[in-house]
Amino acid sequence: MAKLLLRDLAESGSKILRQQNLRGQGLRMLSFATILNALYWVARAASTGFFTSLTHLRLRDQQLLLRILLVLVAVVLVRLLFAVRLARIVTEPVRALVRVVSAISEERNYSIRAEPRAAGGEIGRLVGAFNEMLDHMESYDRARQEAERRLRASEERYELATRGSRDGLWDHDVATGRTYESARLNAMRGNPEVEAWITKEEWNERLHPDDRKRVLAEIESFLRSDRTTNDMEYRTRHADGSYRWMSSRGIVIRDAAGYPVRIAGSERDITALKTRDSLTGLANRVAFLDRLALGLKTGQGRRPPAVMFVDVDHFRLIDESLGRAASDEVLVQLAGRLRTLARWSERDGQAGPLVLARTGVDEFALLLSGSGEISEATLLAQRILDLLREPFFIDGQRLSVSASIGIAEGSGGDTPNELLRNAENAMREASLRGRGQFAVFHREMRRRADARLQVHQKLRHAIQAGELRLHYQPVVSMREKRIIGFEALVRWQHPDRGLMGPAEFIPVAEETDIILDLGRWVLREACRQMAAWQQEFAPNPPLSIGVNLSARQMTDPGLVDQVRETLAETSLAPEQLRLEVTESSVMANSDGALAVLRALRRMQVGLVIDDFGTGYSSLSYLQRLPFATLKIDRSFVGELDAAGGTPEIVRAILAMAHSLNMRVVAEGVERRGQVQRLIALGCDLVQGYYFGQPIGPEATAEHVRSGLSLAGALAFLSEREEAQASSAIEARRPLPVLEFSQSAAAGFD
Repeated sequence: MAKLLLRDLAESGSKILRQQNLRGQGLRMLSFATILNALYWVARAASTGFFTSLTHLRLRDQQLLLRILLVLVAVVLVRLLFAVRLARIVTEPVRALVRVVSAISEERNYSIRAEPRAAGGEIGRLVGAFNEMLDHMESYDRARQEAERRLRASEERYELATRGSRDGLWDHDVATGRTYESARLNAMRGNPEVEAWITKEEWNERLHPDDRKRVLAEIESFLRSDRTTNDMEYRTRHADGSYRWMSSRGIVIRDAAGYPVRIAGSERDITALKTRDSLTGLANRVAFLDRLALGLKTGQGRRPPAVMFVDVDHFRLIDESLGRAASDEVLVQLAGRLRTLARWSERDGQAGPLVLARTGVDEFALLLSGSGEISEATLLAQRILDLLREPFFIDGQRLSVSASIGIAEGSGGDTPNELLRNAENAMREASLRGRGQFAVFHREMRRRADARLQVHQKLRHAIQAGELRLHYQPVVSMREKRIIGFEALVRWQHPDRGLMGPAEFIPVAEETDIILDLGRWVLREACRQMAAWQQEFAPNPPLSIGVNLSARQMTDPGLVDQVRETLAETSLAPEQLRLEVTESSVMANSDGALAVLRALRRMQVGLVIDDFGTGYSSLSYLQRLPFATLKIDRSFVGELDAAGGTPEIVRAILAMAHSLNMRVVAEGVERRGQVQRLIALGCDLVQGYYFGQPIGPEATAEHVRSGLSLAGALAFLSEREEAQASSAIEARRPLPVLEFSQSAAAGFD
C-alpha cells in the first residue's frame, strides 16, 4: 500500500516537474489543479489513518517517505510561487489597463498611456495595441477639440453679428412643415424672447392678407427652381395686432436627389425703412395708406377724413436742368415748410399733428382726420400755396417753386387708395388751371381722369398713325395792316371723339416723354408747310411760322441739333422760324435755358417769350435773354375793354419791352375795343379770334394766296384814330403815365 502511494506521489511529482520545464517567461506555469490534487491525496491519507500507520514502518522507509513528503511540499511551494508570479504577470497589466481606461473615461484625457515594461508576449502586444489606439484617439480628440473651438468661435461671431444686426434666425423643415424660430426672432414678433417651433398653418396665418398669396407663391416657385437663395419682403402680424415689414433671406438645403429638405435663414424688421422716406424723413406712401385706412375705420359714424395731394409744378424740369442734388434739396426744403403747417387746429381743448407723407418723387399728402368742414382743408391749401411763394435758395441760386393741390373728402365705401386717387385727380384738375392752384374733388373729375388715361394710352399711337393736325392762326402787324406770319397750333383728329383741342391732350403728353415725340412732329410739320408756302406763293417779305416749345423740350439736350436738322431737311430759312417759350419754363431752368436760347439765336432763329406776366421773371434777368419778341398773356389783354378795365399793366409791359428793343405781340384779341386800345398803346403785333381762328392748311393757303391784306378788318377805325395809331406805332411809344410804367416794370424785378 505504501509503495503504491509512494509510486503515485513520485509519478505526480515527476509530472509536476515535467510541467515545470520553464523556458523563460514563455514557459507554462504549474496550474492550481495539480496542487489541489496533491492536497486532496494528503487529506485522504490523513482521513484513512495513513499517517498513523507510518509508525509501523521501518526507520529507513520512514526517512524515505519523509523525503518524498518534503519534495512534495517543496513542489507545492514552488507551484505557489509560480502562481503568484503568474498573477503578477497577467493581472497587473490588466489592472493597469483598467486604471488607464477609468482615468480616460473620467478625465477625457487621451494623453494617458499604459506602461508596457511589466508586460510581455501577448499581454505586451495587447498593451501596445491599446496605447496605439490611444494615440489615434488623442489625435482625433485634438482635431475634434480644434473643430469645436473653431465652431464655437464661428457661432460666437455669428451670434454677435446677428445681435448687432438685430436679425432673427429661422429653420424650416420642408417635410413636416414646422419652422424653428430663434429667441431673437420670437422677440421681434412681440413674444417672449425664447426659442419656439411653429406649424406651417401658424406661419401662414400671421402673414398680411394682401401679402399671403404672393409670398406663398414665391416660396413654392423657389422650391421648384434650382436657385439656392431667396429674398423676400412681406408683412407679418405683431403680438400687438399691428403688422411689421420683414426682410427674409433663406438658403435651401437639398438631399442627394436634389429635393429640398430644409430652408434656413435670417429675418430682419424693416418697418422703418418701408414706412419712412429716407430723403425727407417723412412717412412714405405705405405708412400714409395704413394711417388713412385706420382713419377711415375709426372715423365711421363721424365726419370722414380729408386728404390733400400736393404736387410740385414742373419738377421734372428742375431735376433735369439743375441736377439730382438740387432737386433733392428742393424737396427737403419743401418738406420742412409743410411740417410747419402740419398741426391740428385746436379742437375740443386738444391739439395734435397732421399726418404728412411723401407719396411720390415730387408728391406729398396730408391727412386731416375728422377735419370738420371741407373749408378747413381749403384754408390749409391756401396757406401752403402762400408758403411756396417765398423763393427757394439752392446753392446760392434763387428758384421759384409752385405746387398744385387736390383735396378729397372720404365718403362711404371709399378705400384708402381710392380716396388718395380722388385727391390726385383733383390736383390734376388744379394743374390744368395753371401753376399754384388747388381744387376740391367731385365725381366728374374721376370721369375726366379716366378720359385722360385713355388719351395717354392712345396719344403715342396717334402720332405714328398720322392723326395729328396743325392749324394756323395769323399774326397781324398793326403798322403794316397785314399778316406777317402764323402760329402753328396742334389738333388731334381722334377717330372716335372728332377734332380735339390741345387742352385735352397736351397736359397729358407733358406728364411723360410723349411730349418730346409730339413736339418733334409739330416742329417738322410746321417747317415743312411754311417752306412749301414760301416756295409756292413767294410772299414778300417772307412769312414766319411760330412753334411752341414745352418746358420738357427746353431740357432736351438734343433740341438745338433737332432744330438745325429740321431746317436743313425742310429748306426753311432760320429767320423764318419763331420758337415760342413760356416765361415759366425759362425761369424754372434759367441757366440751362439761357444756354439753349443763345445757341438757337446764333442760328438766326427768332425767339419769343410767351405768356409774359404770368411767371416770375425779373427785368434784370430778362435783359440777359436773347428774345426778340414778347407776347403779352391773354389775361391782361382781356381786361383792356372791360368795364373799369385799365391799360396800365399792358402799358408797363410795352414800355419795358420797347426799352429792350423787343417787339410786342398781344394775344387773345377778340373784340374791337381791345384792338383800339392796343393800337393806341403802340402795340406792334396782335393775334386772336378777331382776326381769325386757327384754321387748317388749305384755308390758310387761301389767306396767303389772297395777299394777306387786312384792310377790311381794320376799316372800322376812323381816319383820326388810324392816324393816331400809326403815329404811336411809328414812334414805338406808349401813351403818357410813364411813371406808372416804371413802377410796374419794377414789380417784375
